[in-house]
Amino acid sequence: MDAHFFRRLAFELSSSLQGARIERFYAPAPDITTIVLHTTGPKQHVLLRAGRRFPFLLLSPERPPNPETPSAHAMWLRKHAGGRRLGPAVIDWCTRRMAFPLSGATSQWLMLDLRDGVGVLDVLPEGFGREPVWPEPAELLAISEHADAWQTHPQLTPLLRETLALLRQDDPLDACALLSDLEYGPQEGGGEVHVYAMGSEEVLCSAWPLPDAQRRGRDEAVWDTALEAALAAGRPLVFGGFAQRAEQLERAPIAAALKRTRKTLAKLDAEEERLLRMIAQQDDGMALQGALWRIGADTKLDAVDLPDKEGVVKTLHLDPLCTVRENMERFFKQAARGKRGIGMLQERREQVRDQVRRLEQGDTDAVPVRQKRMEPAQGSRNGRSGKGAADTDARLFHRFRSSDGFMMLRGRNAKGNHTILDKAMPHDLWFHAEDGPSAHLVLRRQFPEQDVPQSSLLEAAELVGLRSWQKEGRQARVMYALVRNVRKVKGAAVGAVHVGRMEGSLLVALDAGTEERLAVSLMEE
Repeated sequence: MDAHFFRRLAFELSSSLQGARIERFYAPAPDITTIVLHTTGPKQHVLLRAGRRFPFLLLSPERPPNPETPSAHAMWLRKHAGGRRLGPAVIDWCTRRMAFPLSGATSQWLMLDLRDGVGVLDVLPEGFGREPVWPEPAELLAISEHADAWQTHPQLTPLLRETLALLRQDDPLDACALLSDLEYGPQEGGGEVHVYAMGSEEVLCSAWPLPDAQRRGRDEAVWDTALEAALAAGRPLVFGGFAQRAEQLERAPIAAALKRTRKTLAKLDAEEERLLRMIAQQDDGMALQGALWRIGADTKLDAVDLPDKEGVVKTLHLDPLCTVRENMERFFKQAARGKRGIGMLQERREQVRDQVRRLEQGDTDAVPVRQKRMEPAQGSRNGRSGKGAADTDARLFHRFRSSDGFMMLRGRNAKGNHTILDKAMPHDLWFHAEDGPSAHLVLRRQFPEQDVPQSSLLEAAELVGLRSWQKEGRQARVMYALVRNVRKVKGAAVGAVHVGRMEGSLLVALDAGTEERLAVSLMEE
């Protein structure tokens, strides 16, 4: 996040959050802090992602899922800042920091730092909030050519220096005009802000329009306020990571079981080699048996040279504490043990190979029961733990991927329908047939307000219709709602829910081949 964009964002945040009361702090990820605030209206959530790579700050009506146990830092923040109100912020925008004075008997500051995260300070650093020196635009333009210009003029950010270099080539007056506008600052009117994105690449947020050469093929979106721009750009960055981690957690029991099972298969291969060596001692025993008349049955030797079946002379190493007859009997006994073991090993290896195939296909029935009990619980929609890895059992859910790439979970049975909400985020979509029973289906979105194409909505509705009271007909009527508006009914039958608000209703044609076309295994997610 460029410092000039942060300047706009911090100015708007200061105006929006002044007087807000801090309710709670959360740490949904090591580099992310959530601050729950009471303002005039619904709760707001300040989400700060700190670090050198892709730091971000946004004000969101939603919050990411929280771990079952709060971090030590979150508890420390709750102790020192929980329940206190925010005063007018002091903004040190060149370092991408802002600090709110906290109400209460002690004078303290809530620091929001894009590099170091959220903290509570007794005293602000010296010079915090001091504006940088702005020479005349032409002079500052010349200074920007130096590699170390940012050290004396921190307002010359990397993004700005790149823009100035491009503008200087075309028209130096445009570069000077840009510097004048930036010095003018957001307090005097602001203006539009710009967001540039392309696929999974870093999103660029800018307080000015970037030249075409600097965009590098990114799509431009123009916003009236930095708060709106930060929310649009930051949602995929913050919430998308949690969606990916949730899918990784679901796959974790299978991945761990697959790793262990492959190790077991490797051990069985090594054991087979050992048993084959034991069976080969049958030939050594036969060679000794044929030579007993010559070397003496009760003779004790360290080794003896005898021809094998092909007539090649080989040295047999014997136990010198035993007679030749006893060594012969030991060879025969070892060979018999090897033959018995190889039969059991081959049967066991086929079982393990079958388990590997099932795990590679995402079949959680192949996860050992002991491991299911040991796996950590999965995160649920409200941040508390679910019922553990056993709830990812393939007997509970069918998995599908829409033609647009959206993952979908559909309950296999009443228990699956009942627990499917625990696998969903509040911004996911929930589907159910109208006017009668059906399977429940959740379509996963990576972040709130993510657009879902009509084709994916229709495919989700069709998958529900194929497992509903309307399945014998040619069409089905299916409703859908946000998961946040769907609640389990306490004390009612398993799978019963209450829908507070519908998002829409779809009439879809039914094709039995859709299930096979869209079905995926857990490991394919």
